[in-house]
Amino acid sequence: MFADKQLLRFVKRSMQQGLDLVLAGVIETRGSTYAKPGQVLAVNAKGRACGVLGSPGLHRQIIDLSHEVLQSRSVRQFESSPDDSSGHGQSRYLLHPFFHSEGYGALGEALTRFGQTWIRSVEDGHSRFSDEKISPRLANTEFYQTIARPYSLLIFGSGAHVTTLIVIANAMGWTTTVVDTKIQEAFVKEADHLIALKTAREVDSIDLTPYDAAVILSHSAQKDPLYLEALLSSEMTYIGMMGNKTNMRRMKERFNLTKDRRFFAPVGLDIGGKGAESIALSICAQIEAGRNQKL
Repeated sequence: MFADKQLLRFVKRSMQQGLDLVLAGVIETRGSTYAKPGQVLAVNAKGRACGVLGSPGLHRQIIDLSHEVLQSRSVRQFESSPDDSSGHGQSRYLLHPFFHSEGYGALGEALTRFGQTWIRSVEDGHSRFSDEKISPRLANTEFYQTIARPYSLLIFGSGAHVTTLIVIANAMGWTTTVVDTKIQEAFVKEADHLIALKTAREVDSIDLTPYDAAVILSHSAQKDPLYLEALLSSEMTYIGMMGNKTNMRRMKERFNLTKDRRFFAPVGLDIGGKGAESIALSICAQIEAGRNQKL
C-alpha cells in the first residue's frame, strides 16, 4: 500500500483539498486475475481516481460504488465474476471510506506508520496496526496489508542518458533522486529530487538511509570509486554501475565485490538493446527483478 508514489500523492493531495476518499482494494482472488491482493485504487469525492485494478468497465464500476459508499458512510465488499468463457478468475474487493470531517480516521494514521501492517475488518472497517510486516492476506474477517513507502532510486549522473531512466522509474511509481557535481537540469526535469555536490567527496554527507537502490551513471574514473565506496557502506539492496566489462571487472576486484550479490556492473539486464532507452529499460528491469527475488 502506497508503494506507488502517484497513489500516495493523490491521497495526500485529496486530503489537503479536504475531499473525502475511498480506498478500493483487492482482498482475495481465485484463478488468474489482473490485480492481486493488496493492490489499491483511490477515489475522491470529485470522482477522480488513481490506480488500476482491471478493465475500464471495472474501473467505472468501482468509481460508481465509491460514490455510494461515501453516501452510506460504511464499508462495502463486492466480487467481480467474469463470464466463465473469459478465462479470468474472480476477485473480491473492499471499499473503505474516509472522511475529512473525521480527520480521515485510520487512513490519516496509516500515513504515519510506514513499515507497519494495517489490519482492517472487512465487515465494519475497524482498524488496528502491527509492527510485524505481513504479506497481503485475508484471514477470517480481517485484511492484513503492510504500509510500504514508494521504492526510492538514487541516480548518480545527470547527462542526457539519464532522462529515460527517470521517466521509466517514475512510471514504476518509484521516487527518483539525482546526484551530481554539476547537475544538467535540462535532462533531469522529471526527477523528484536533486542533490548538487561541490565535489564528489561530499557524497559522504548524504544520508543514504531513505534509499533502496542506486545506479552510478556518471561514467567518471575519478567520481565513480568515491560514490561506490559510500554506497557500499549503506543498507541498499541494489547498487549498479555503468561501464565497460574490463573496467567493471577491475572495479569489482578493487573493492572485493566479485561475489557481492547486490552489486551489478555493467549495470542492467542483457536485453540486446544498445540505445539510452534500452539501457534504461534494462536497468529498471534488473532492479524490479531483484525486488521480486527473480535475479
